[in-house]
Amino acid sequence: MVDIPRSDILLLDDHAMVAEGFKELLVKILPKHSTIQIFVSIEKAMLSLEQQKYHFLMVDLLMPGQNAKNFISYCRGKYPHLIILVLSTVIDVHNIKNCLALGANGYISKAVTHHEIKFALENTYKGNRFVSSDLSSNLATSLLAENTSRLTPKELEILCLIAKGHKTSVMAEMLHVSPLTIMTHKRNLLQKLNLHSATELVKYAYDNSLV
Repeated sequence: MVDIPRSDILLLDDHAMVAEGFKELLVKILPKHSTIQIFVSIEKAMLSLEQQKYHFLMVDLLMPGQNAKNFISYCRGKYPHLIILVLSTVIDVHNIKNCLALGANGYISKAVTHHEIKFALENTYKGNRFVSSDLSSNLATSLLAENTSRLTPKELEILCLIAKGHKTSVMAEMLHVSPLTIMTHKRNLLQKLNLHSATELVKYAYDNSLV
């Protein structure tokens, strides 16, 4: 059973049979007396949100003739404490990042097991963001590409030298520049990667297989 208190869930999916099957799964893992209300249209879901307090909103991204992303943004603005989980067959990185940016607390592919649903509910209830494991590696790769693409070739070269343990004076001699130039590059690396020390730069380089 999922490790969260009794919860009220609004499940939005235009495929009623799919929603019913997902509801059965939720009933098995949620605490007793939790409620799950199914809606097949955003309009009816919005009306229910105005009339009843929900703890979780689980919404399919593909709602023909309706804009689920606008709905996510609307709910985040009007119901700041509502935990929003996207449950979808859409698994490309652009849509995942877009939904998280709009205020979704988590993104889950419909191919996951009930264990993954359990982890999603528990993690987002604790205030963490959650992306199902079958999607997270692609997301991490994309974020890495974004970070490293912001680095100049010289910054990448210096990052690798730092990770190999070279001192500022040695790097300056190797690259035929002044130590001040090396220190400037190092400061830019910290700022671009949102890191705070040389130790974190070394860890970043090794974690992302740059050396």
